[in-house]
Amino acid sequence: MLTIPVRLVLGALLLGTVSLSDAKAQAGELLPPVRILAGDQPIDVTTGHAAPYVLDFDGDGVKDLLVGEFGDGEFPVAELPAALADGWKKPGNFANGRLRVYRNHGTKDAPRLESFEYLRAGGGIAAIPMC
Repeated sequence: MLTIPVRLVLGALLLGTVSLSDAKAQAGELLPPVRILAGDQPIDVTTGHAAPYVLDFDGDGVKDLLVGEFGDGEFPVAELPAALADGWKKPGNFANGRLRVYRNHGTKDAPRLESFEYLRAGGGIAAIPMC
């Protein structure tokens, strides 16, 4: 499950639980962890190693949540960069790294995340090799 030690800025930007004046007063301090929900379920990534980031991904004026995740299946050896040493180009050496996009269907002051979609590129789900 994704439990983020939320910095004041994240709380203010996405969750609306902290005012900007509180953020300035406590700059650099961490708030207690907050479980982030999508719909009514906690966000749960494939194998852990979640990397959250908050920004207006789709340009609609409200912040969305992006979560990088490590590992869900093998990254195809044939798609590894040509410059990678041949000794590394073996099945099972790399897992898929993917990016989940949780769009904010609410407002700036009352965000509402629902299900995610993976970032897509080139006609399929975008993935990068992770070791």
